[in-house]
Amino acid sequence: MTKKQTYSIAIGTSLGISLGVTFGAITENVAMGITYGSLLGTLIGVIIAFTLKNKKKS
Repeated sequence: MTKKQTYSIAIGTSLGISLGVTFGAITENVAMGITYGSLLGTLIGVIIAFTLKNKKKS
């Protein structure tokens, strides 16, 4: 893993947690909001990381 890939996963996770807290506050279920938010954020970060990996090979 390169530095950019690690950063994209970290940024995706933290963004997901932030969105999860916001969503959790709106729905009044913060724990589920954080869970889903961090899961979605991690997935987004991994997708970006693999996109960066594939771009580098091309």
